[in-house]
Amino acid sequence: MQRPLPIDNNHRVTADDGTVIAYSVSGEGPALVLTNGLTTSSFFWKYLRTGWIAHHRVITWDLPGHGRSGPARSSLSATIAGQPALLAKVMAAAGVTQATQIGWSVGCQVVLEVYRQRPELCNALITLFGPAEHALRNTALPVPGSWLEALLGHSRGTYFAMLVQRLAQAATLPGAAAVLRKTGIIGEDTSTADLRQLINDLGAVHSSTGRRMAVSAEAHSAWDVLGAVHVPYLIMAGDRDAFAPPRRVAMRMHGASPGSELVRLPRATHTALLDHADQIAVVIDDFIRRRVANAQIAP
Repeated sequence: MQRPLPIDNNHRVTADDGTVIAYSVSGEGPALVLTNGLTTSSFFWKYLRTGWIAHHRVITWDLPGHGRSGPARSSLSATIAGQPALLAKVMAAAGVTQATQIGWSVGCQVVLEVYRQRPELCNALITLFGPAEHALRNTALPVPGSWLEALLGHSRGTYFAMLVQRLAQAATLPGAAAVLRKTGIIGEDTSTADLRQLINDLGAVHSSTGRRMAVSAEAHSAWDVLGAVHVPYLIMAGDRDAFAPPRRVAMRMHGASPGSELVRLPRATHTALLDHADQIAVVIDDFIRRRVANAQIAP
């Protein structure tokens, strides 16, 4: 694995409602747009992006209220349905008209929603370790998804912020990393430094925006989009992923999307972008070679 290059997301674009989105653009070649999940920032892509910028124009961006992006300035910008307009602004500012759209976790829902609303922005779709709908109810976490959904539905302002801060603090306790690895929340090879960044990102989420986006991700469904995808589509899943168990999520998505490809990684968890980046890159690079027009990747 190459030494990862930093992702600074030091560019800014302002949406029509005033929401400020942070993004980065690097490299030249066929474009890739990388979309994060909730409670994380673009750091999640650091290993994959480092290899791709030699042959691609790579765009990373932070969701509203996450990473370096500002909080949502309207109710729409705090929903999955509102993200395609924000992503379109980012692509236009970066000088990119069409790209392979790659989403991770809840970013998979965003990518599918982009295809629903703005298919002209997509020359291929890749969804990594995430669902097409209802982000919480199909998890295999120690806490049932229905409990999490109810908690989000009843949490407001300060209470949600307190919950997030308590979770971030709990993740730093002695033995917490071992528990997170055992339950498949993070991978066995996730480094201490990457775990620390995950915790920092969780604690830095704008509370009101984060809660509204989580509620939206649970209510949202792009299931109807799966059967209407007419561009190359790759689905990747991890057999140890507690957030998106393959039998409940990826396998069903693959069955609902004729022409899609499904690849499962036996040891991968939800943090596979951090500890299985080399395997993921091999699969994606091969997919782009075979299926995406005009892709140029050196052998």
